[in-house]
Amino acid sequence: MAVSLVDPRPDPSTWVDIDPGALSPAALQYYLRRKGAVLEHLSGASDLELRSRFGYAKHTIVEMIRERCLQPHPDGDLFGWRGIVRYGRVRPYHRQTPVKVDAYGKGAVGALGLLLSLEPDLAKRFEHRILKAAKPDRLSELRRPRHADWSWFLAELRKLGYEVRNQWPFTVKTMGYAAIARHIDQVLAANPARAALLQGGPDAKKKLLTGDGVDRPQLKLFQRVEMDAHKLDCRVCVMLPQLDGGWLPKIVHRLWVIVILEVVTRCVLGYFLSLGREVNANDVLRTIKVALTRWTPPPLLFAGEKVAPGGGLPSAYSEAYVGLCWDETSVDGALAETCKTVTAALSTLVASSLVAPSNSFSARRSKDDRPYIERFFDVISGRGVGRLSSSTGSTPKGKRGRDPERAAVLGQFQLPYLEELLAVLIANYNATPHRGIGYCSPLCMLDFLVGLHGLPRNADPALVQGLLSVRKSCVVKGGYREGRRPYVNFEGARYSNEMLAQRHDLVGQSIWVVSHLEDDARVALASTAEGFSLGVLRAAPPWHRLPHTLAVRSSINSMVHQRMFTLSNGTDAVTALIEYCESQPASKLPVHPTYLSVQRLLAEHAVIEQRDASDLQEAKKRLTQRSQLEAAETLVSVKEGGAQRTRGRTSIPLAREIKAPHSPVAEDSKPGAAPRPLPVLRMSANSSE
Repeated sequence: MAVSLVDPRPDPSTWVDIDPGALSPAALQYYLRRKGAVLEHLSGASDLELRSRFGYAKHTIVEMIRERCLQPHPDGDLFGWRGIVRYGRVRPYHRQTPVKVDAYGKGAVGALGLLLSLEPDLAKRFEHRILKAAKPDRLSELRRPRHADWSWFLAELRKLGYEVRNQWPFTVKTMGYAAIARHIDQVLAANPARAALLQGGPDAKKKLLTGDGVDRPQLKLFQRVEMDAHKLDCRVCVMLPQLDGGWLPKIVHRLWVIVILEVVTRCVLGYFLSLGREVNANDVLRTIKVALTRWTPPPLLFAGEKVAPGGGLPSAYSEAYVGLCWDETSVDGALAETCKTVTAALSTLVASSLVAPSNSFSARRSKDDRPYIERFFDVISGRGVGRLSSSTGSTPKGKRGRDPERAAVLGQFQLPYLEELLAVLIANYNATPHRGIGYCSPLCMLDFLVGLHGLPRNADPALVQGLLSVRKSCVVKGGYREGRRPYVNFEGARYSNEMLAQRHDLVGQSIWVVSHLEDDARVALASTAEGFSLGVLRAAPPWHRLPHTLAVRSSINSMVHQRMFTLSNGTDAVTALIEYCESQPASKLPVHPTYLSVQRLLAEHAVIEQRDASDLQEAKKRLTQRSQLEAAETLVSVKEGGAQRTRGRTSIPLAREIKAPHSPVAEDSKPGAAPRPLPVLRMSANSSE
């Protein structure tokens, strides 16, 4: 930035000032005398007045203004008043005399600057080498040390004959290493973005673009949520039953937890534990559905810790918080979160727009752009998963000599333990005071803000219930011409029922088939093209016995197509998958994600069936008690004279007195007891209908 003194009267009010308190008394007196002289000169004082009051001639002050105050500063502005500070350097030092090093190694001040000015081509190539970054798609060196650049520089000087002529840096003991290292630091400091890429990688470069949060917009309640998937740094196992009656532990390597967190209150609205190798759109939709439906705490059979009083997701905390919608969903740009299926679901169901790197401030894709959910993952790891002996740590050094897989097998840390641990951690997080919101808990802050601003809009329960449903137009096949009852092929299975079997007039026409139960694809709803119901269709063998999802069915069909196992006549497909996974040696096949999904579905359905059976037994017991009471009253009436007296009877309302079924807790599964293998629910697979 070249500056010329065109205007003899520049405006000093625009100059950058300094802090006078930072100067010593002598330096401050020197600075004030120079500043007064400059101001008096610019106000029109004569040379005699300047000499008598400040001791400076007029031409000296003019040179001071031109050569110091009006020179460009490295920050892009003028030096201004910074240029008249005592011993302040305006221009870098440039050596003008030849370098002559004495016997004590002195006399080489500014030697490197002189050398680079004499060899401009070498200086340009050296700077290019300092700022050269490794290409991500090629094999190259990362974080090159200064010693490597120093060695390269000396080699280039040898080619130019400096060593033969006995010139600097070959005339000093350290070979100019300190000067060259300082020059490397100066080049990096002048190019901070490139330096961050070289030293810390792409993440460090992106962090330079992130502010300190001062200018972050003030959001309203439920204006924005952050959604992300986090890979859990731990190992868990599943205990597979063997034919000889033993148990075979197998390690589950990849587990993901997907979380939706409200920004203003830091409240977790919903979460889902994904068992796949990667997160898919179906996992994200399940997370959204959990956030919009009433959350029920799972029965804690193994976890030592309990849910804190008042803890849980907002939908379990208050009925008014069920189905609350938000305006914006901030994601990191993963395909599972930005695909058309998820975008359409957020738009139609929640009326939320997607804040992704492609259309928002988060184009930097830095973790600091979504700080709240990243901090939440750190808290969850520090309070729970990261404290386990089966934790792998976030870095290879996090193991600290431990074997997480061996610890998971010997300690029998199984998948249900992790599911309960996550439920307790997330529920207690919402009830724990948070420093970022004035040491209030997220749920308390939610109550406070709802009291001030009211509740946001709610999602339609019917749309939420059908979030994971699959609707497809299918052609009715079969009929009297083929000698078969009418049926449809839907998502890899054949469906029919008694009503459709009588509708030969629909053969060749399209009907609507809807898989309305996301966890049980054995049944589906059907209707004609005009919308007239055809009842509930049932899947034909081999998909009619055990509950499964459409994703499980697709995976099983893929495995059968790859000839990993076959489906014989009369065999249930889910049973065949279970037997195949449980029959593999420990060192041959890892636990298949489809097997884990089936195990979870069987466990959930077993709990539901057990609850229904418990309700039925309780109802029968109440009916028996009521019948016995009525019989006893009738007998007493007959004995007292046979008269038909109406005595005061005790009413027992069944629906009100039937208690909620308690979760069966075995003695050896209580807190403090030794761990045991969790039973794999195979009774449905091995039993006939």
